[in-house]
Amino acid sequence: MSDKLNNTSAGSDLEIRIERLNPDKTRKDVGSDTVYHVYFELSGHPPTEWRKLFGREWQKLNLTQRAEIDGPFLVLHCQLHEVATALLPALKNVVTETNEAYRQYVRNEAAALQHQKDVWKQERQDVDDMGESLRFD
Repeated sequence: MSDKLNNTSAGSDLEIRIERLNPDKTRKDVGSDTVYHVYFELSGHPPTEWRKLFGREWQKLNLTQRAEIDGPFLVLHCQLHEVATALLPALKNVVTETNEAYRQYVRNEAAALQHQKDVWKQERQDVDDMGESLRFD
């Protein structure tokens, strides 16, 4: 389960937030006069599954602007005038939706793991029971 669920309780408590714009990293896209790579600092470094869920949630909006996670940053590819009016509110909503989707993912993974453990315990019990019934005289 790698970084997906190193700690189930920590995963269910994960709450990624957009903290602030990083003006030092924000820059114009090479070869473009209008498109920027706008960097937002996140409250943490999202795990792999969170990043995947974010990508899916962003795609649901069918926007032409790209948004992606780059380590502890959310990077938006857009024109600067689009950020405050339309895109930041959309980003905040997508982050909120992603947090909820990730919490559900963690719950599902924890339930699947518990089910695997229960199946294994039952298999071990069945083997033990069968072994005790054997007679080697």
